Amino acid sequence: MIRVIIERHIREGCFHDYLDLIRRARKQASTNDGFIAGELLQEKSNQNHAVIISSWENFDAWQTWQDSESRKEVLEQMRPLLDQDEKVTVLEGSQLLK
Repeated sequence: MIRVIIERHIREGCFHDYLDLIRRARKQASTNDGFIAGELLQEKSNQNHAVIISSWENFDAWQTWQDSESRKEVLEQMRPLLDQDEKVTVLEGSQLLK
């Protein structure tokens, strides 16, 4: 299993529009093989800093979603709502703990 962390900085006054798009993206992602779960978090001191943590069965499942036309379409609609490009970090379990 892998975890994907996506950080986004939302423009002031655009968070509700962002929520509409992120709900649609999550619904679409959940139909993809390998999607396990996802959650949206906000920085306590900065509500416009959104962090999404999703779990996937493996990297290939995530890569399929990342490269999908559905995700690209939602991201294009989302870009005007962002102060900067999203930052994506893919994490996997450490072999040291196994």
